[in-house]
Amino acid sequence: MRHINDAWIDAGHLLGKKVGLIFTDRTGGYSSPPYDTLNLAYHTGDDPDKVRRNRRLVAGELNIPAEHFVFLNQVHGVRVERASRNDLFGLPDPPYEAFRGTDGVFTTQRFMVLCVLTADCLPLALAEEKTGMVAMLHAGWRGTFNNIVQEALEKMREELGISPADVRAVMGPGIGPCCYRVDKGRARMFVEKYGGKSGVVQEKEGYHLDLYRANSLNLIEAGVKENHVALAGGCSCCEARYFSFRREKVTGRQGAFIYRYG
Repeated sequence: MRHINDAWIDAGHLLGKKVGLIFTDRTGGYSSPPYDTLNLAYHTGDDPDKVRRNRRLVAGELNIPAEHFVFLNQVHGVRVERASRNDLFGLPDPPYEAFRGTDGVFTTQRFMVLCVLTADCLPLALAEEKTGMVAMLHAGWRGTFNNIVQEALEKMREELGISPADVRAVMGPGIGPCCYRVDKGRARMFVEKYGGKSGVVQEKEGYHLDLYRANSLNLIEAGVKENHVALAGGCSCCEARYFSFRREKVTGRQGAFIYRYG
């Protein structure tokens, strides 16, 4: 039986049978403040050796070889790529990210762990049972507005013949509308795109953006069934257990990991 850190969110059951989906928090690692303690990102300024140890700790908790993990070089875009065994570089020294300039990845390979790193942006996991496809997307406000969800589902349809109606989705911990204050210009962008369903809320101190609602709308409009969309985890800015760029500025990154084990 897999041993999963009790502080992490284990949400694979929301995506169907034999899917592993783990959202880590900031606890239980080796990094020192302000990256304390389970920072998984090299680009933050943290000690690379501690990041390496943290990544290997996660691999050990999941009982999957470190060489089976695929990390991305995220750029807040909508590029989505398909991963194969040739993309397994593991956790080498110096660090290497398999896909540069990429914010989404999908595969049909078993025991290939797809990863995105966040500190307020939404990690968005997808799975489809017929082909065995699993995917992980990184959706900040840019990726949400430019619809990385649609980009991913279209590429899956083209390469694997997947119908969005057969896809299940789970959104992990990210900044909630309670904390995501934006300026009037960005709020207007989302209102003009999504209309009354945008989730933009105007309060005395300004406008608040709901990335969960916007991504849910993107999924549903792309053909994913509403009852196939789920949320796992709370607000990364409200809850001190998570890294939050909005709250801390200089901080680490938690991880979202998806894989199929059967």
